[in-house]
Amino acid sequence: MCRKGTAMAEGKGFWNRILHVDLSQGNIRVESPGEVFFRTYIGGGCLGAYYLLKYAPPGCDPLSGENVLVLAPSVATGSPVPGTGRHSAVAKSPLTGGIAASEAGGYWGMELKRAGFDAVVITGRAEYPVYLWITDGRCEIRDARPYWGKETGEVQELIREELGDGLIQVLLIGPAGEKGVRFANLASGTKNFHGRGGLGAVMGAKNLKAVAVRGHQEVRFADKEGLIALARDFAQHFRENANLSTLSEYGTAGYVLPQNEVGGLPTRNFQSGSFEGAEAISGERLKETYLIGQEGCYACPVRCKRVVASEEPYRVDPLYGGPEYETLAALGSYLGIDDLGAIIKMNELCNRYGLDSISLGGALAWAMECVEKGIIDRAEVGMDLVFGSAEAAMAMVEKIVAREGFGDILAEGAWRAARRYGKKALDLVVHAKGQEFPAHEPRLKRSLALAYATVPKGADHCSSEHDVAIAPDASDAIFQAISPLGILERLPLTSLNAPKVRFYYITQQMFSLYDTLAICLFVCPPIRYFSFDQLVELVNAATGWNTSLLELFWVGERKTNLCRAFNAREGIDAASEALPPRMYEPLRGGPTDGLRVDREEFEKAMALYFEMAGWTPKGVPTRGKLEALGLGWVAEELKQTRAL
Repeated sequence: MCRKGTAMAEGKGFWNRILHVDLSQGNIRVESPGEVFFRTYIGGGCLGAYYLLKYAPPGCDPLSGENVLVLAPSVATGSPVPGTGRHSAVAKSPLTGGIAASEAGGYWGMELKRAGFDAVVITGRAEYPVYLWITDGRCEIRDARPYWGKETGEVQELIREELGDGLIQVLLIGPAGEKGVRFANLASGTKNFHGRGGLGAVMGAKNLKAVAVRGHQEVRFADKEGLIALARDFAQHFRENANLSTLSEYGTAGYVLPQNEVGGLPTRNFQSGSFEGAEAISGERLKETYLIGQEGCYACPVRCKRVVASEEPYRVDPLYGGPEYETLAALGSYLGIDDLGAIIKMNELCNRYGLDSISLGGALAWAMECVEKGIIDRAEVGMDLVFGSAEAAMAMVEKIVAREGFGDILAEGAWRAARRYGKKALDLVVHAKGQEFPAHEPRLKRSLALAYATVPKGADHCSSEHDVAIAPDASDAIFQAISPLGILERLPLTSLNAPKVRFYYITQQMFSLYDTLAICLFVCPPIRYFSFDQLVELVNAATGWNTSLLELFWVGERKTNLCRAFNAREGIDAASEALPPRMYEPLRGGPTDGLRVDREEFEKAMALYFEMAGWTPKGVPTRGKLEALGLGWVAEELKQTRAL
């Protein structure tokens, strides 16, 4: 089943080679869509959404061979510029029923580019477990039956041994993806993850265990010296940026205490924004205790990834890295757990088995509150699953992966699980479109209330800039950095007026662009290092185009509209974009005591946002908006499925 490609074309940021793999038929082909295609869709999440809309039939089951999985770096991937080592994974989500678009760092995307491909589009379902082996213009479908049921770290090493190369980069699933846990993730190695949306379950349903890549070709760019100059400038000065300096020293774990100090650390299923055990699970405490090293992604000197190890009270293997802020919150404050040793062990289990730690924490927190309030009987759960119980939480992780007992119910995600128990249980699920909230409090940073509800892939904290960028106490440097977008007004964190809606709408398109460029948010404007001018310079140096901030903004908007169009086609529109009841309840305790989202204000903000975006009152892109973005074909798709 091996197909050899033709000799590599000399590219400027892209090879003009999209690899298509049909697992049902065993067919492999290469598409060359041309430069106009790449300038229109660039890569990453935008390119992924394009192929998902093109090839996934309307109404397809996410856990079937009809679903389409797209793995895509971008025209900037493989450059020496820090932050460009990421790639996107896109499919229909088994958790939300809409689009799943998730990014991961590490080295896999760079290795795919060096292997001579710009993206991989995977359709169908193999008869038995397989993996893909991609190298230097070739792809082969290989038997993965010996690896089925094994954990991520073991499989990575076994594939490298089988193929005889320790530098092979492996994107793979663990047992959670094989068992169809709806929040199973994709592991890019053992320390980087496509965490959200259940993409691991999509790969598992295709009988696809892994995609292994190795390339030996230099990715050619239009202005290599210009890219090197950007990289050199970053390496020499990034520590002068306070945010990047903190990331380098503590990783995202350094956000725990600042979030808690302002009352924005979600605690006990989002009942409070303040956790009495915050110091015990902080980045500072992690550094003092279990931290043994730090790692980074391709071409990045920040090295924000933590590496931890422990022998007591739990043995923790450093092969699986260490916890991010989101994990420390989701498996810590969400659950009322301040045992750092237990949290780093649960993080290791997530990375071994292939589980999204955010959805895991959200599901466990929901279950704990239901048990506490007598909505779910403790006898049914089979253990004392209550706030503060690290032992019970850890035991339930094993049951979820095994789909055993109450763990089988939680493996469906909190929203689906709650439907078994009625309205009281449903009201306690903190989610949007079925995806559990990440660890940033929307009652404090109010634009996130709008973002969590309306982002096509479900509640997500990386789809727009946070309110702190334009807060009254934001630094002049940050405020000046955002001004090229026409954002010129400082606003309180808790406002959700028209200027705040505009702030969300504009920054959403830029963050959509970042995902399309497959570039890390931690190097992007306005909060961190590069300026918008440098972002344009990066794309032009990579491709030789004469692009502008305006054109790139439209690329970001193109991706946003593709994602919303897919959701609309699948029956997900404004009716699905509600906030959970908890957001209308006041926070309890700490600096944010009493804060809540005002329902009327939120509904007005959402309607205004739809108008700003050029969408119908149901949140569906209009033909005029789609035509303006060069997406007339999408309007026809929506018309045929009666979504527009």
